[in-house]
Amino acid sequence: MDFVEKFSSRQDAIELLILPALGDFVEDFDVEAIADEVLDYRDGGFTSVVDDEEFWEIVQKHNLSA
Repeated sequence: MDFVEKFSSRQDAIELLILPALGDFVEDFDVEAIADEVLDYRDGGFTSVVDDEEFWEIVQKHNLSA
């Protein structure tokens, strides 16, 4: 079984998964909208429910600078 990283709060998941991925360009994206599509509460914690490729497709949909 694959390891799935879980976080106790949605905000923790945003701060530890999404924000680091966006890096210095975080202000260019609607982080909350990304989180709505990427995160889900499962088995007692928040986790990403998409793979890397799907994550970046979602990120591009929420690019505020485009």
